[in-house]
Amino acid sequence: MIQENLRNDEMNLSLLEMITSNNVAEQCIKIRNWIEQHYHMDGVGFFLRDIQSTRTYFYTEDLPEDIVQGLEENLPEFSQTKEAGNDVLLFGKKQGEIDFYSPHEHPESPKPMGLVFPLTIQDRSIGTLAIVAKSAKNQGLITQLSGLSSFIPLISYLLNNAISHEQKDKKIRMLNLYQTVSSSLAYITDLQELLTTIISIVSTALLCEECSVLLYHEENNEFEFFTAVGQTGIELVKERFPADKGIAGRTLRERIALVVNDAQRHPDFYSNIDKKLAFKTKSILAVPLIAGNESVGVIEAINKFEEKIFDKEDDQILSAIADEVAMAVKNARLFDYVVNSYCKIRQGKNSCKGCKRPLKSWTPCAKHLGLC
Repeated sequence: MIQENLRNDEMNLSLLEMITSNNVAEQCIKIRNWIEQHYHMDGVGFFLRDIQSTRTYFYTEDLPEDIVQGLEENLPEFSQTKEAGNDVLLFGKKQGEIDFYSPHEHPESPKPMGLVFPLTIQDRSIGTLAIVAKSAKNQGLITQLSGLSSFIPLISYLLNNAISHEQKDKKIRMLNLYQTVSSSLAYITDLQELLTTIISIVSTALLCEECSVLLYHEENNEFEFFTAVGQTGIELVKERFPADKGIAGRTLRERIALVVNDAQRHPDFYSNIDKKLAFKTKSILAVPLIAGNESVGVIEAINKFEEKIFDKEDDQILSAIADEVAMAVKNARLFDYVVNSYCKIRQGKNSCKGCKRPLKSWTPCAKHLGLC
């Protein structure tokens, strides 16, 4: 009786910890540990999808590489199959491939290795849970794990709750990031300093090695690395290359954001810069800078840390900031044009740099005075 009470207390404590979890990966680990305490298993695999975004989660632990690959290929399809309903499926290896089948299918089905449970919230699929059983006990697999079915609704709720918490946290971080960028526009007047500050913030938020702003020069159809951050960033500043080349070229030409997580194999990848700097570009997130209808340039994030990939959320963050960056560049160019035009009229100079008798007012000569 005492031991049973202790087990119940441990279970309640575990559930409390899982309910308060707001990290999907941590939640998967906690659920995996809880299942292991009560059932015979070799490992688990989770495939989860967030319906509010295109993001998916795939997590496995303690599984051989071939099984992991099989689950990663098949679980997304299984979670979308309407015919699967709420049925639990067995899976095993057939001719070297992972095969899913109903427990009621014919005897030619492969020897069962595990079960797949659909995870649903109010008849809405949020993913699947796969459990690989102890090999010595897989003949009694259905009997051993049948009790787990009653906990699937709870597991679905816990995972959905973690996804929701994680999304809320990301929205808050994105709002704070956007607010930080917007405030920078208000107090930093020098364009170079402003854009360097913004891409430094962006590289930290997106967890990437490099970030840069490429300005488009229409007169000679070239990109110029106006500012860049990262280990090789300082070497890129003022570098130019044809605007019809590379992923940046396609981004600006088609006015679409591009997420490329295997840059070296992408047909649009422009390798000359990598060769010149002895650098290897692995992944790129490129977003066009468009102010009104004017093509201003491209903002790029390079190489996600820890071999991770850029996703739709990274795209959304950079795209939101790109609008602010584009307007800042356009306004700076307009200011320079007005300044230089005014200088020519008032001073007869080709530009404000040659002024010897600066005017005490808002004119190009204010730049000469160091007032702007």
